[in-house]
Amino acid sequence: MPRRTRYSPGTPCWADCITPDLTGSQSFYAELFGWEYVPETPGYQLAVLRGEIVGGFGAAPAGTPPRAAWNVYLATKDAEHTCALVGLAGGRVVMPPVPAGDNGRLFLAVDPAGAAVGFWEGHRAEGVVVADEPGAVSGHELRVPDATRAAAFYGDLFGHRTAPGEEELHLDGAPVARLTEGDAGRPLWLPHFGAADPADTARLAVELGAEPVRPADGRPGLPALLRDPWGAEFGLVQA
Repeated sequence: MPRRTRYSPGTPCWADCITPDLTGSQSFYAELFGWEYVPETPGYQLAVLRGEIVGGFGAAPAGTPPRAAWNVYLATKDAEHTCALVGLAGGRVVMPPVPAGDNGRLFLAVDPAGAAVGFWEGHRAEGVVVADEPGAVSGHELRVPDATRAAAFYGDLFGHRTAPGEEELHLDGAPVARLTEGDAGRPLWLPHFGAADPADTARLAVELGAEPVRPADGRPGLPALLRDPWGAEFGLVQA
């Protein structure tokens, strides 16, 4: 079971689903990936796969739109400093740094392209513990209308770069997220989950009420995207 014990600044380190139907959403992903859930705080639970943490689930606050969303968080060693850089680089902070129990601090922002993104300053190096296997986070994607503008923003924050002709954000020479440019769908970060057979898992997701957003259509490295019954988008990749 691949385990992650460190996340360098700028690397996606956590994903959680905030949903208006916590019970329904958890049941959907339990059926799809075999996840179980462990309460952490009132209204927030950890998703676990064979005892290892793969992400989180939270109840949407009252009065928010009745749509679920997967949130992706980037690691930072200094939430206050990164928060200041977000504004200087053209982003917008929607929730300044706040404590997250005893584990660390987080803040939420919107990048210049309109994609929501979280930032996590952990008291420990760990985020998602198990990764890159069926049922676990196995990649990430940033979908924006202007890839160049997005790359410049994250480059100002952490040094992300893109290579000519490649649809990926790189950090320290390693890919950290697929960078998809287009006007289809709202700008967002989303997680890719591993599957032994992504096509079979996609069919099961549809049987459980999900909606196809983008078929893999045979192109190497292009994950299938789906929208769960409450509107949260996620990808499926071979693992």
